[in-house]
Amino acid sequence: MRLLFASVLFILLSGLASAKDTIDVRLLWKHQFQFAGYYMAIEKGFYAEENLDVRLKEYDFNLDLVDEVIQGESQFGIARTSLLIDKNAGADVVALFAAYQQSPLMLLTRKDSNILLSSDLKNKNVMITNDAKKVGEIIAMLLQAGITVSDFNQQEHSYNPEDLINGKTDAMASYISNEPFHLEKQGVEYNTIHPKDYGFDMYSDILFTSREFVEKNPEITDRFYRASIRGWLYAFEHIEETAEVIFKYYNSQDKSLSALIYEGEELRKLAFDNNGNFGTLSINKFNEMAQVYLITGSIFLGYDFSDFIYRPLSNMYRLSQAEQSYLDENPKVKVCVHPDWHPFESYWQGKYQGMLADYLQLIMGNVGLEYEIVPSITWKQSLKQIRTGECDLLAGAMQTVERSQYLDFTRPYLSVPAIIAVKADENKKHLPEMTLGVIEKSAFQEILPIRYPNLKILSVDHVVEGLRLLQAGTIDGFVGAGANIAHIAKEFQIADIVINDELRDSWDFSVAIRNDRPYLQSILNKSIAEITPEERDAIINRWLVVEYKHTVDYTTIWIVIGVSVILALLGLYRYIQVISYNKMLKTIAEKDALTGIFSRHKLRSELESFTELAQRHNWSLSVMFFDIDNFKQINDSLGHDVGDKVLVKLSKLISGMSRKTDRFGRWGGEEFLFIMLETDLDKAHKIAEKFRLKICQHQFGLPRPVTCSFGVAQYKHNESIEHWVSRADQAMYQAKHEGKNCVRVS
Repeated sequence: MRLLFASVLFILLSGLASAKDTIDVRLLWKHQFQFAGYYMAIEKGFYAEENLDVRLKEYDFNLDLVDEVIQGESQFGIARTSLLIDKNAGADVVALFAAYQQSPLMLLTRKDSNILLSSDLKNKNVMITNDAKKVGEIIAMLLQAGITVSDFNQQEHSYNPEDLINGKTDAMASYISNEPFHLEKQGVEYNTIHPKDYGFDMYSDILFTSREFVEKNPEITDRFYRASIRGWLYAFEHIEETAEVIFKYYNSQDKSLSALIYEGEELRKLAFDNNGNFGTLSINKFNEMAQVYLITGSIFLGYDFSDFIYRPLSNMYRLSQAEQSYLDENPKVKVCVHPDWHPFESYWQGKYQGMLADYLQLIMGNVGLEYEIVPSITWKQSLKQIRTGECDLLAGAMQTVERSQYLDFTRPYLSVPAIIAVKADENKKHLPEMTLGVIEKSAFQEILPIRYPNLKILSVDHVVEGLRLLQAGTIDGFVGAGANIAHIAKEFQIADIVINDELRDSWDFSVAIRNDRPYLQSILNKSIAEITPEERDAIINRWLVVEYKHTVDYTTIWIVIGVSVILALLGLYRYIQVISYNKMLKTIAEKDALTGIFSRHKLRSELESFTELAQRHNWSLSVMFFDIDNFKQINDSLGHDVGDKVLVKLSKLISGMSRKTDRFGRWGGEEFLFIMLETDLDKAHKIAEKFRLKICQHQFGLPRPVTCSFGVAQYKHNESIEHWVSRADQAMYQAKHEGKNCVRVS
């Protein structure tokens, strides 16, 4: 009897264990490679491993996809970025991930039409659906070029590429993964005009669900999210296998196997962000996308997408597969610290402590990253150690132009006032008149000379040394952080010090990372973003204590500084100031001072990044090298001021014709460099001709026209950057020798 009971119980329990949660997913369109990740999660058993039974339903034009998910008729849906419009209108939906970082929707033109840029579409025939117009980025791209809907002839979309081939239309709204395949099969050359190249970088195929479903079924949501990601990564790692699966089981559009493989290869280029991460969602990018819908009148001011992005239980910090793999392979880092900067950080008898130490423990602990402290004697030595590779991170450092050459910085996690300590009994001097002491290699040693060129600065190794020099009258003031100066003044009994508040700046602490450590910056930024106000308050309360005393002596500084620090820390994370300062640093480091376009240093960095992308994805890449003809005569006869104005006007003219993916900068003197991603030699030649013509027709306000000579070269696989640019340079000099104001190719 017992045996029978046990057998029945086992059968019942087995049945319960095998019961699966059923999930319905409404697709955005008919079955195709566009949804490959979901097919492969089914076929490879990833959903089954999560105890899920997933059913995929093709799109029905008669239904409202968002409403279907809100009503629970399907648990998940796949939407375009118009999902933002629904969210703004009150639909309580949550976005899990975007299958594509850039929309595959673009405009297709024949190569022989010479329609290369969005501005070329004025008065042209364009096949575009009303649905495509609602997506927003196409219309926004045209509006940017000064083309409204009345400036081109909108034709009813036939979905037949033959109409483009036969000249029945000039441009056709297409998916970059579909129609081009048809043209290539027939040997028809084409151009693509993609919104992302003009700054309208939109997600596509966003997986979403209702907030109600997430709250009622958090574990099911997490399991579905996790298995879907696995399916997508598998699909893009095994494109031919995935195409065969779609060809056999999910081919309602009756595509050929070669067409499906082509589609997969093209879509893979759009699926990963710049760090190689799949599925990335960013609130900043959603806000940028909302600006596009503001332009088209689909969204109104007052939108709020702060709760739009799903945070999975299995990975609340949303680490990508690449980031998680990096942590698995590099579980421990070495950290250089400031040796004696109480209460911010200090290292004494093998113990690392202070506010920055608490933050570091929190930031590293959030993502499971172990760390080892590398001690030093001075801050200057800490910087030297990270440059020589003895450590990977600085626990707390402020971003500056010089440091940005060899370090990457996370977002600031702590901001405290920077003050000037001065003697109490001396007449107050204005900042530009002072001789200031600063810690050697500190941020303000670099910042202050830029801000006040005539300021006298004396560098010291330690705060106590600076305060002693202040006491002796050698310097007029010492720049530091209030709480640290108060601590040193109290410990070493340095009296009669007060605060000069004229600096009105702050120490903005970030984790600084060697720039040869991929993924660490994005990993730590995600961790910093999750620090709660309660955790911040606990750290502040642990290290900042205000002491009140009735006597008036040197400890007055402790009271004044303590109060000012507490008041300032109530406004921690002064985002606007921090962002503004970081933008200023980036501008100084990357922009040419006269023209505002990229500097040679920045161009060199972009050339390295672009060649890596070109080799990784087998993309075409070209560079245009040009300079102003007879520029010396302009300077000699009209003056250098006039020459400078020509450089500025030309830079503005070319910048206005650039795509977002292009890079334009000043190589030196009157020489310019223009980098074009996904552009072959023939297309680059045509673009150079457009630039040449535009320049010689432009009115620069001179008694004679301004012209340029151009050299163009396409990148060759494994070619050095120096050789590639040199070929373009040589082609330009060939143009010079052949009469100037012309384009030559290498």
